[in-house]
Amino acid sequence: MRLATKTSDIKGLLHFIKKNQVATAKELGKFVPARTILGRLTDEGKIQSLGAGVYSTVALDPFIASVIAVARYYPKVIISNLTALVIHGLSDERIDRIDVDIGRASSIRNKLLAVHRVPAPRLIGAKKLVFHSSNIRIYDVERTLCDAYLIDKGGPLFFKALKRYMKSRKVDTAAILKYDGILKTKVLRHVQQELADA
Repeated sequence: MRLATKTSDIKGLLHFIKKNQVATAKELGKFVPARTILGRLTDEGKIQSLGAGVYSTVALDPFIASVIAVARYYPKVIISNLTALVIHGLSDERIDRIDVDIGRASSIRNKLLAVHRVPAPRLIGAKKLVFHSSNIRIYDVERTLCDAYLIDKGGPLFFKALKRYMKSRKVDTAAILKYDGILKTKVLRHVQQELADA
């Protein structure tokens, strides 16, 4: 009888994680009392651990699952930097932790996140985006391009992102000019140079 209950609890857990895509160990604790069972299910390939007590369905790529987890459990953060570049299709960098921006007065600690504490005037350009059926907060593509400039100081990562941006969408010079002024970047100058060279 006890084995049947355990089996039904595990089936309930697997159904829950399939339906919700991601779940915390605490949420899954409603189905199974011990984390050792979560470890066993991970070893058996029935769920995957994203680290920091967060699990996902094995049907999801770990990066996608991590972004969904951030959107669900940290809805006020803004996805930024390399992570935003990858989501916007401006980079193919490997992401180990999800980059997020928060205000300087805030504090978050989680091994899933690379947290950047940013002055309030620089927390601009955030928008909602549907990402694999989840709403995420992320900087718009022009703000993200300015982040690429700040990360790389006009190096190869920035130029790759710039070329992809210009090839894939209409250039929003007004937005870039606004972000250049606030963030002290020089993206518009490089956009104009690329247009002149085309």
